[in-house]
Amino acid sequence: MNATTSLANLFIFRGVDKSALHELCSLAPPVAFSPGTTIFQQGHKSDVALLLVEGKLSVEVYSAGKTREIGQVNMGELVGETALFAREGRRSASVRALEHSECLLINQDLLINAAKNPAVVAIERHLLGTLARRIRRTNQETSKIWKEYTVTEQSEESEGLIGRLKSIFGGR
Repeated sequence: MNATTSLANLFIFRGVDKSALHELCSLAPPVAFSPGTTIFQQGHKSDVALLLVEGKLSVEVYSAGKTREIGQVNMGELVGETALFAREGRRSASVRALEHSECLLINQDLLINAAKNPAVVAIERHLLGTLARRIRRTNQETSKIWKEYTVTEQSEESEGLIGRLKSIFGGR
């Protein structure tokens, strides 16, 4: 299957004509990754996001001497999107191919220089939706943890921290 056809099969490009997809492929040719390949490394400089065209990826975080999977990326999903907004940012997680995978590398230049291409507009819409969903999920998890949090030991230091957290997230 050629790259344009693979893109046409993704839900985010529903209604985008093949010529726009062909142009996208010429501007950002799909890159293949073998199973087990680390694509992004936690802590490294971030400058591109990935749109997974084929395959499956694992998102992993290394902390306290252990690596744990925090999610998987399926076809048609984006990962590493904060790189498009945070110049000189660092990767907050590693991304590894679980199976043979093909991705489009999305960078700021593509979004700026091909802004009129309907396929790029579809990526931007998808990017905004992805960010909104992740922010909502983070807010829900933060709220859940906040509600469960109780202070067992009152101290001046913990009260200062709690006060700062309440000013950010609300609460009594």
